[in-house]
Amino acid sequence: MADEKDENGSGAKLTPVEGIKENSLGLYGALITEIGDANPYLSDPSTQLIKHHGSYQQDDRDTRTERKKQGLDWDYKFMVRTKFPGGALSAEQYLVCDDLCGKYGQDDLRVTSRQDFQFHGVIKGNLRPLIHDLNVFGKMTSFGGCGDVVRNTMAAPVADIDQRYAKCSADLIDIARRISDHFMPKTRSYYDLWIDDEKVKTHEDGTYEIAAPKETVEDPIYGKTYLPRKFKIGLAADFDNSVDVYTQDVGIIAVTKDGAIVGYEVLAGGGLGYTHRKPETYARMATAIAFVNEDELVPLLEAIVKVQRDHGGRANRRHARMKYLIDDWGWDKFAATVFEYAGRTYAPPRGVKPTDQPDYLGWHKQIQQGLNYVGVWIENGRIRDFDGSYKFRSGLRKIVEQFRCGVRLTPHHNVILSHIRDEDVPKVQALLDAHGIPTDDGISPLRRMEMACPALPFCGLALAESERAMPGIIHDIEAAGHGDSDVIIRMSGCPNNCSRPRSAEIGIVGSGSDRYVIYTGGDFNGTRLNELVAEKLTGKDIAAAVSALLSAWKANRNNGERFGDWSARVGVDGVKQHLAGVVHV
Repeated sequence: MADEKDENGSGAKLTPVEGIKENSLGLYGALITEIGDANPYLSDPSTQLIKHHGSYQQDDRDTRTERKKQGLDWDYKFMVRTKFPGGALSAEQYLVCDDLCGKYGQDDLRVTSRQDFQFHGVIKGNLRPLIHDLNVFGKMTSFGGCGDVVRNTMAAPVADIDQRYAKCSADLIDIARRISDHFMPKTRSYYDLWIDDEKVKTHEDGTYEIAAPKETVEDPIYGKTYLPRKFKIGLAADFDNSVDVYTQDVGIIAVTKDGAIVGYEVLAGGGLGYTHRKPETYARMATAIAFVNEDELVPLLEAIVKVQRDHGGRANRRHARMKYLIDDWGWDKFAATVFEYAGRTYAPPRGVKPTDQPDYLGWHKQIQQGLNYVGVWIENGRIRDFDGSYKFRSGLRKIVEQFRCGVRLTPHHNVILSHIRDEDVPKVQALLDAHGIPTDDGISPLRRMEMACPALPFCGLALAESERAMPGIIHDIEAAGHGDSDVIIRMSGCPNNCSRPRSAEIGIVGSGSDRYVIYTGGDFNGTRLNELVAEKLTGKDIAAAVSALLSAWKANRNNGERFGDWSARVGVDGVKQHLAGVVHV
């Protein structure tokens, strides 16, 4: 396989990952022996395969230098990521996750920007027990949470409970579940490796292995080599773009008339990841391809996925997302090929764009009579009890245990507690207050829409700090007098953009050890990319740079003009003038 040529890669040799996938017999590979061996790590091929099962091999990068001095290997850890279509889970499932992060992880849960949970700090010996218990006791999965498949399908997390959706007549979360089910890999490897205890053969020394597969299952969507790279799908409404629909490989916008959904605008080719100083890699917003009804959605999505499967680049993983296939081919060829795979054409897109990006924080009446939901702010998605500060983990557990409320994870890595009875609202609020957990009160407007990716110490891709740096940066911007700024500000430790900084009004991206670049000019509704305005900043420079820009915006904006629109209007050179003398531009 490694010697074969990439159909869309100018005859270049395929990457080794393609051979690993093809020879894995359906994502088994050497995982059948390595999961239970005595090593604290997996081999390189197995680290590629285990991504599809929802886990990344990582290590504690804070300890690398000291461990090297002591002649020790890296301190290996694993991250496990769930899949919750639309971010919805039950009270019972939430409590299982909370139990498991204490039993097998590092005593916290991390809400992701794709509405999942991540368990961090999992040692290899706890990997199978954690994934096993997620499935057996919580009826949850991590399969496809990572890897070269369709990842978690996003949707507005309040689509079945919020008053704005009352007349929609369709539940976007239910559609997300159906899409997720349709694109779930068909191999039995996940069940065999992680769930079926009868497949486990334990040795005298305590190690174990999994029985080798007797036969493999042909996957009609993914084939033997799955997709060239990860594939992301998200559902928005024309009044709710919390999922950042234009950043998805496939975005779906529910188009409404008088509150009722009349069809779906389908977009293709979004993706924010790139590599610094590699102009052949870039962020791209998705392009509208068709307007369809609900019954036409899945067939069209399958056609798009299969076009990417068959023609996406497999010779260079940095040039393998569908956005590059589209731009290499040209839009007309891509759209025509999709329609050929679908066996039909579709109605042309209507050019509908979302008009808002709500954060859902605070108390809201549900569609269901006598019930309420409350959006609670979780600093950078980390559900943990912080010393002398927020008691996110213990507070949320107490509320969910006592009131059995539903839980929704938002695309802004916050949490929604749903189905709270009218008479219980004061009691829930009292518990939130007792644990210092903010809703729409208790935080500044600046903090409402902040996001930062986990980055260091565990992410192997991180070039700089993000989650650990963002609170201090926001504090300093507030201290400069800008806590009242209703601005979307996001930070990522590398240009993979997991926290989606390139679609924010202000995006901060790590470019090296304590080095950052700043982008501005994205719009509040998430329909426009921002542009590079400053480079070679240190972490200490960021607050001063952002504060200078916020001051300039307040002094020069038009009436009601948001920061991103002001920045786009004055242009890159105009923004740089306001940074001159403050930071390197």
